[in-house]
Amino acid sequence: MLIPSNAAAQLVSISHSQSAPGLALARYVSSINEGNAFAQSGPVAVMIEASLPGLFKQTALLAVRQTGESGHSEYQILQMAGDATAAQEVIAPYLAAEQEVEQLPLSSVAIVPANYRFTYTGEVGAGPTRAFTFRIMPKKKRSGLIEGKLWIDAASGVAVLQAGHFVKQPSDEIRRMELVRDTKLLDGTAVSVTHVSLDTQRVGRGELTITEIPLDATGGNAPSALQSLQRPAEPIGERF
Repeated sequence: MLIPSNAAAQLVSISHSQSAPGLALARYVSSINEGNAFAQSGPVAVMIEASLPGLFKQTALLAVRQTGESGHSEYQILQMAGDATAAQEVIAPYLAAEQEVEQLPLSSVAIVPANYRFTYTGEVGAGPTRAFTFRIMPKKKRSGLIEGKLWIDAASGVAVLQAGHFVKQPSDEIRRMELVRDTKLLDGTAVSVTHVSLDTQRVGRGELTITEIPLDATGGNAPSALQSLQRPAEPIGERF
């Protein structure tokens, strides 16, 4: 993610009081500019679990994602099991939407003051788990931007949780797309679990859980490492 040169000036209105939430937000913006521990480089092991609740169909896919010469994600499928309909109607539209967003300039979709209005809404947790929550509202309704909430770690300024819905759908096959992305460091390794809800044009509601971990952290056993990170899905509507 990139940060425009005028972002620092736009941040002044948020952090001028030097409050703890304002300072955490300033650290967050700075971490995007400088790169942080959550940036994933190199191959990433990805498990995508998809379902069509209304049709009682589900599938799972294990793959390795790498950044190709074009700068976009490329997937090498290692294993796949389950119903082909769920793969075609849920996983395929999600990957198409991901590719569509990747076509956009990073500076236009970064969650920074150049693209969003931030409104402080409170804090959660205590001690090392303390985080500040901000409602994020895109300044313009365009592809790749979401409306929702951002949880920022109070000490480091790292974004540990993101929830919301896309204000403009990244694919013609999707009526609405909501997500909850939980990112954290485990033993020095960045892992991410994302729950996605899709309202598709043809088959209604689809659900996905995408678990990601750097391939070199799996010790050569990507399936076991990914499955150990799985957690029950939470109702997306309760997050924001």
